[in-house]
Amino acid sequence: RLGRRREARMATSEVSFDSKHEDHITDLQWDFYARRLATASSDRTVKIFKVVDDGASHEHQATLTGHDGPVWECAWAHPSWGSVVASCSYDGKVLIYREDDASKRWSLVHEWSSRDESPCSVNGIEFAPVEHGALMLACASSDGFVTILLHHADQQDLWTSHRFAASRLGCNAVSWGPAGAIGALLPGHQEDASSGAMAIASEPLRLVTGSCDNKVKFWRATPPPAAEGGLSALASGDVDLTWTEEPAVNDGKLHTEWVRDVAWAPFAGVPAAVAASCSEDKAVYVWEKTRADEPWTPKLVHKFDEPVWRCSWSVFGTILAVSSGDSDVSMWKEDVKKSWHKLGPNDPPAATPAPGGSGPPPPAASE
Repeated sequence: RLGRRREARMATSEVSFDSKHEDHITDLQWDFYARRLATASSDRTVKIFKVVDDGASHEHQATLTGHDGPVWECAWAHPSWGSVVASCSYDGKVLIYREDDASKRWSLVHEWSSRDESPCSVNGIEFAPVEHGALMLACASSDGFVTILLHHADQQDLWTSHRFAASRLGCNAVSWGPAGAIGALLPGHQEDASSGAMAIASEPLRLVTGSCDNKVKFWRATPPPAAEGGLSALASGDVDLTWTEEPAVNDGKLHTEWVRDVAWAPFAGVPAAVAASCSEDKAVYVWEKTRADEPWTPKLVHKFDEPVWRCSWSVFGTILAVSSGDSDVSMWKEDVKKSWHKLGPNDPPAATPAPGGSGPPPPAASE
């Protein structure tokens, strides 16, 4: 696994430690400041570690329980919402935990199940960008649905769920697009003629998904306007989010096997929206969209020798990390000629995503 969207210190040597998990580590994620690490495991637990001695060691702080099956992924919320960690599992549940600031104890604050009867595996989760102004978690499930869990802090800590069908087959991965990433190039932005400033008229929510139909799909939804309560209006149940699929070359079907992971690149000043996908077909593609009236266009990064399970961007979106079935993590960077090349030991130092543990990928077919 790869820790998503978090800056790692450039290290001159590897640091390893015993996590005390009793089975495979399936995922690991840094918090916003890269000072704490959450690890998910097939032993049905999530563990929290604190980085000490400037990264030389890791101190175990908590073990989060509650799942009845292997935990596939974990995710940290932005620190604006406090210390919040979510996890998803083969048992069909998503658990959200919060750490008390005073006691430093973790507690379960919300539990969501994919189905009331015969739950299906929840394979991927990710918290929405903080700029959207609400604590939201996207969840990809084996029934082909993506569910948005939305927290309403002003309404007695109410949680609501909003779901849409992303695939006729299982959905393996989901990733949020950065808020307001590409200015006037996409709908929802208007230019103030008097000041020349860009003003977001109605900030859209954007997702990319990867599924068992071998497709990469891009989605957009516009929340209610602020005058009507914004995202808070969804708490009533009278309003829902409507997700629309954006056009992509070949209908998003470039991969020839299941898409195992997708990762939307953070916005780093480049006037384009960029996302990556990887698959069991051993290929990694980068998808790009520069104009609202153009489809998402893919470009092959590399064809590997083994299936590719995970992909992850550096915090500035300039380096792509890829985890493949040969237990290798490689770093890739695009040059000025728009060609991708693998970074080697002789390349100049650069901030890169942190490599994580390698574990078995989650199943995607409903059982």
